Amino acid sequence: MSFNVASTGYISGGPVTDASIQSGPIYEGRNGTVLNVPYYNQGDTSWCLYYCLAMMSDYNNRHLDHWKIALHFNSGNNETFAGQYNPFDHALEEYLRKNQFLEIKKTVWGNGLKTIDIEQFNSMVRSNIDRGQPVLMAFQYSTPGYAKKGHALLAVGYNEEFIYLTDPSGAITEGLFGAVGGYIAVPIRWEDFNEKLAGNIMPTNMAFTIEMLEDAPVSTPAGSIYMTDYSNHGYSCLTFVNRTNMKDIGLLRFDGKYGKGYYIARGSDLIAEREPTPNDTMSVYFTVANPSPEEKDYIVLSEVIGKHTGDKLECFRFPIDITVPPYSEVSKGVNYSNHLGTISAGTYSIVVTLLDSDMQRIGSTSIDVSMS
Repeated sequence: MSFNVASTGYISGGPVTDASIQSGPIYEGRNGTVLNVPYYNQGDTSWCLYYCLAMMSDYNNRHLDHWKIALHFNSGNNETFAGQYNPFDHALEEYLRKNQFLEIKKTVWGNGLKTIDIEQFNSMVRSNIDRGQPVLMAFQYSTPGYAKKGHALLAVGYNEEFIYLTDPSGAITEGLFGAVGGYIAVPIRWEDFNEKLAGNIMPTNMAFTIEMLEDAPVSTPAGSIYMTDYSNHGYSCLTFVNRTNMKDIGLLRFDGKYGKGYYIARGSDLIAEREPTPNDTMSVYFTVANPSPEEKDYIVLSEVIGKHTGDKLECFRFPIDITVPPYSEVSKGVNYSNHLGTISAGTYSIVVTLLDSDMQRIGSTSIDVSMS
């Protein structure tokens, strides 16, 4: 499984900062059907499959955290594709049925002796989108440099000329097709898709697809908010820095081999845990994604809440206005300089909530941290 990382930077000045991450051009002249599927980027993890499942689940109004899937399957931060999931068993179907009340159909393509029928594959994609459901597609493929890769992404739309792909990392949309700058509903010509992916499915290059069997949702989330693990690159969306020793850094790291599916890692040794302290500054960065064809205004509320008491700490409460272009993402953040020194030891939830311009809740994500 391969992945790419969006260009980003670590910014720590001021209480509210803008990381200036924005991807996804506005594609003019879209015709046909393009579904408004919530978007999440996998960052430095190798969990393209889990992120795609989270997108499909959220689209069907059942929120699913990718790290909980990784925890269930005991998948490490850089687990190989084969290590994450065996497409020939039924563990994934059982997990979604039990935890999300979702029924899926999984098909393995290319495990027979005959070359697959490309039109049959494409017809399956189109028929699902016609009934309002995206399709998860997991491919083995070769890069332009002939390296063998594996990656999962979603088909979210099509017209006569294009299939629209949503990619949790850009490994295929950027790395294979060269569609720089877009991750959400990226238009790829059918002939290119068939030449480089669908047409190369064979016993030595198998693929599998996941279809949702239920009816299309009446309404879907108007956007998504998430925090991303960039710990392999030395920074993260949730960062703790010792105010008297700037080299002493803690980074949020997703890893299904840990008790919650994530932990705060020591920046100098990512397999070592580091507990935040009152002497740390804390930076909370988040990304808002707009999967729709219209520009949207959002409000993000950043909060710290006592895990066991439910008390909201007022000095940590920051509302932030964000405008996101169509089919795009924008990342911003909050830096809490010496705020942690004002709270008692205990467990707290770092919560970012996405609201629309009328202050109606769209979704949220939260990370629990223990303060010593």
